[in-house]
Amino acid sequence: MKPDLCHLLKIQKPILSAPMGGAAGPDLVAAVCNAGGYGVIPLWGKPVDQVHAGIDHVSALTDRNFAVNLNLSFPYQDLLQACIDKQVHAVSLFWGMEPSAIAAAKQGGLAVLASVGSAQEARIAEDAGADVIVAQGWEAGGHVWGQVSTMALIPAVVDTVDIPVVAAGGIADGRGMAA
Repeated sequence: MKPDLCHLLKIQKPILSAPMGGAAGPDLVAAVCNAGGYGVIPLWGKPVDQVHAGIDHVSALTDRNFAVNLNLSFPYQDLLQACIDKQVHAVSLFWGMEPSAIAAAKQGGLAVLASVGSAQEARIAEDAGADVIVAQGWEAGGHVWGQVSTMALIPAVVDTVDIPVVAAGGIADGRGMAA
């Protein structure tokens, strides 16, 4: 039996905000959290003091859990340590598969959401200790890693892992969400 996403993230609604760089600031992330979903703030590529400030800003607007999004193709070690130091609930890791980053986050007490573009990457992330897989289809905006559409990717990933899977990309209405 797979763990329940809402229970794991301590949310009421199984909806996560996309960590859209330049668009998903503290106000949006906190609003999603306060509405019962799970906010994800993109703080990669920033100096450590700005990561601390971003976490503090979201924390001032909500008392609910949220994640910090880190891009693994940029230097991330100091930013991950900042998330551990601030004891955010989770990190959302994308644009690369680094089991050592997952292990470091887990050792630091954080939950890990790992964005993947294939079932093989999902297996690697789960084996490394990820708590949630974010399966991102090619039609997602921004930094897209995979080359398969969301509706084809999701069943392949769900069949591969035993942890919660979140669909990302190409979901624009209730019909897509239900699918």
